[in-house]
Amino acid sequence: MNKWTGLLCAAFLLTAACASGGSVATQTAASEVSVGATVAELEEAMGQPYAKHKTSDGHVEYEYIERLKEGARNLEVRHYFFLIKDGRVAAKRTRVSKPSPYEFDSYQMQTTQK
Repeated sequence: MNKWTGLLCAAFLLTAACASGGSVATQTAASEVSVGATVAELEEAMGQPYAKHKTSDGHVEYEYIERLKEGARNLEVRHYFFLIKDGRVAAKRTRVSKPSPYEFDSYQMQTTQK
């Protein structure tokens, strides 16, 4: 019984840690970040960036990704980019891509479609 109690406690703590919040990159959150916001305000609204890219002029661009899914498929992928100059958001842009609905993963087709 003691072994199971420990496993249950560990599972609960892991679930609580994963669900403890934190910001998620969404279109709404990205639109609420204004040009001139500090990096702290950006990270509060959007969370930690997926990547930080160094630009050719020496500034940093933060990249966030939002994936809109249906089951295992991505219906739309949104990349949000925020250009950081002097610790503030100087510009922002969004790149949206929609994977072709006709492209199938052959493994997925073999295992999920009959």
